[in-house]
Amino acid sequence: MKRFTIVLTAALLLAPGAFASTWITSLPAAQKKSKETKQLIFVDLFADWCGWCKRMEAEVFPSQAFQSATDKMVLLRLNTEDGADGSKISQQFSVTSLPTFLILTPDNMIAAMIRGYAPSKEFVDSMKESLAKYNDFQTRVAHESTIAGDYQKRLDLAREFTSRFGLKDSESRFRKLIGERAAPADVRDQAYYELAVSLLLQNRLDDATKALVAFGKTETKGEAYERSRILLAQVYMQQGNFLGAANELRTFKAQFPSSPLIRNVELMLPSVERQLQQKR
Repeated sequence: MKRFTIVLTAALLLAPGAFASTWITSLPAAQKKSKETKQLIFVDLFADWCGWCKRMEAEVFPSQAFQSATDKMVLLRLNTEDGADGSKISQQFSVTSLPTFLILTPDNMIAAMIRGYAPSKEFVDSMKESLAKYNDFQTRVAHESTIAGDYQKRLDLAREFTSRFGLKDSESRFRKLIGERAAPADVRDQAYYELAVSLLLQNRLDDATKALVAFGKTETKGEAYERSRILLAQVYMQQGNFLGAANELRTFKAQFPSSPLIRNVELMLPSVERQLQQKR
């Protein structure tokens, strides 16, 4: 009996889940550890009602494949409905479905985002594929000086910073593209629009408005310009300036009746006008 107990204990110690890293449940604590160790943060975003989240916890997280893949990461679990860190980070990164998993850098930029349940091998394969793309992104950033004259590649790189929520980095790059006289007009126009998006994601509504108004003083047509007018209306709505939003949308209808975006305007304008009526 004693020998059986010893063998059983040894088997448990060697079981796949035995060497699992400890999950942290505080965002500041995870960020602190990440900066100290220079490790990525694996974030499990869940909710109590999410059945697929429970399957991930029961089936995937204890697996050897997952543990090996995250062995050199800080593990963070956050409830998206906790009214604290989980709610904050899900809102910050526009998480709309569960389960969702983030891999964040020590500077809080997205290295990878994975949505939904998958068995352990498929899940780890998806992680590796996403991290390979992030490594490629890092390589392109490290050699950014070699594309100084390729304005489209510079624009694409700045956009990728935005998609990874490296918003200060994207903002500075868009501003440089706007300010360079040699930049092609279409790249400059797209940079104006993307700058406003970056500022909006930073919740800097006034700065986003200034960027869009400045764009309107340099251009009066084109796809980027049309999208920028709708974005300006949306910013005005967030600021509670429904008159400004209505005027932008009405002007758009008059100037661009054949625009592919006209349907968006026709859907937005009645709602804005109702808000105006309620304020009177």
